[in-house]
Amino acid sequence: MTLNTKRTAFAAASAGAGLVLLLAGCAPAGTGGDSGGDSGDGGSDTIKIGVLATSEGNLAFGMGEAKAAIGVAMEARGGTVDGGEVGGKKVEFVYEGTDGTSGSAQTKVKKLVENDGVDIVFGPVSGDEGEAVVQYALTTPDITFVNGSASPVSMTLEGAENFFRFHGDSAMWMGGLGDYAYNDKGYKKIYSIAEDYSFPYDNAGGFFSEFCAAGGEVNGNSWVPVGTTDYATILSQIPADTDAVYVGLGGADAASFLSQAVTAGVNKPLVGGSIAVDTTALSGDANIGQAAIGTITGGPVPGADYDNPDWKTFVDAYATQPDAFPSPSIFSILYYNSFESLLLGIEDVKGDLGDGQADLRSALEATSWDSPTGPISMDENRQAVVDNFLVEVAAGDGGALTLTDVSEANGVKQGTTVYDRFDGCP
Repeated sequence: MTLNTKRTAFAAASAGAGLVLLLAGCAPAGTGGDSGGDSGDGGSDTIKIGVLATSEGNLAFGMGEAKAAIGVAMEARGGTVDGGEVGGKKVEFVYEGTDGTSGSAQTKVKKLVENDGVDIVFGPVSGDEGEAVVQYALTTPDITFVNGSASPVSMTLEGAENFFRFHGDSAMWMGGLGDYAYNDKGYKKIYSIAEDYSFPYDNAGGFFSEFCAAGGEVNGNSWVPVGTTDYATILSQIPADTDAVYVGLGGADAASFLSQAVTAGVNKPLVGGSIAVDTTALSGDANIGQAAIGTITGGPVPGADYDNPDWKTFVDAYATQPDAFPSPSIFSILYYNSFESLLLGIEDVKGDLGDGQADLRSALEATSWDSPTGPISMDENRQAVVDNFLVEVAAGDGGALTLTDVSEANGVKQGTTVYDRFDGCP
């Protein structure tokens, strides 16, 4: 069962009435609780999807971005963020907020499956959360798990046949950036500041492995806890002969660092991790422009000059969602591409997930469609093959910060190197 090639997110879809969000009571895993969801042969008229996203901590905006993505996809089918009809079946959502930690994700994913009786788990946001969810997926083979935006390399290498990721991992997002920094920008020595958990390890590892292979040198590493607010000591440690600074921070942490870099008078070019200059950071403190402009980064979000009509349609639909950022964040586009892939799979099997959800999983494995950020297909590990973008921060209209395209890589595939905390070159 294959999904239609060249099928876009905004093709005509069957309309369905919006449903009131139902939070089911306790029920055994896969039974769908009192509302009748079914993870086995698809005999129920309702599919219940549990959504995991951050609602607290450094990435507290994650739930809003997840709902924006779901809203765009469901509204194209006549539904809402609370539910609708997909593939001839009613779809309901149970939302669970996390704080970005593995412990929180583990607690909430167990609640969704073992108490709320969801048929499918969608999410989470953060890297350590993703690793916890994959480990839980290995113990619950009758439930299908579709990743949200978590991107450690290892997640799709664990052998969980019920786990799918419809976007690149954080090392894939850095492809080409190391060579560009060394050969085009002329950076020979880079100082690294990054958060101390799985996502930045892979994101920084992907960049620095390529940068060092090209001849570059890492002349210092600072691994900081998530939620760090004072970067004065680290800023004072940056060697004078550093050509650029790698910033592997995200959300509120990235905004804090950029603001303090301006105040401290740091006058070094920046290389950003994939979420360091996302709209979630750039739309904050207006003071950060001086530090952010000229920053280069790689990731799944294209620049403002990206010429793809499906991207423009998505941007316009995203802008209508509550609390939308000035432009789609990395979290909203990853959640959207992943959720749309899931809905296309449900439509492909006409809402009948199959015995042990086997039919749905076969459809998801055969995914092939043109997303707003380019074609998505799957490898043998249920990991997406995707396009990737190198972008640079620039001043847009009215002085607002925006991203401009540097280059685009097509059909990027996952490698097998899993990075950990490193000093010097990885």
